[in-house]
Amino acid sequence: MVQGVFLMRWTMTQIKSDLICEIIRKSQTRFLNKKGWTAERSEACEQSVLEWVKNNACGYRNHYKQQLEAYSTGELSELMKCLNETDKDLKEILDGAPAFIEK
Repeated sequence: MVQGVFLMRWTMTQIKSDLICEIIRKSQTRFLNKKGWTAERSEACEQSVLEWVKNNACGYRNHYKQQLEAYSTGELSELMKCLNETDKDLKEILDGAPAFIEK
């Protein structure tokens, strides 16, 4: 029985972790879309995206991961639903949360 409970907790923890990663991925993509970087396919545009990723992507993930870990799996599911149904990113969805500051 104890092993079953441990396995269920580990599974739920993994599901929550995967959900957080997907929320951040979707939000980061939305964030870059708002900068207009995905519409244009020029070399200069690609270089700007690469530069942003190099300087900011890890910080963006860590910034929001820390905030999202406090949410329940149900709340995270609602955040994912909001990301799927709107053009908002996490900065616009998380009321009162400090926004990510780019380098």
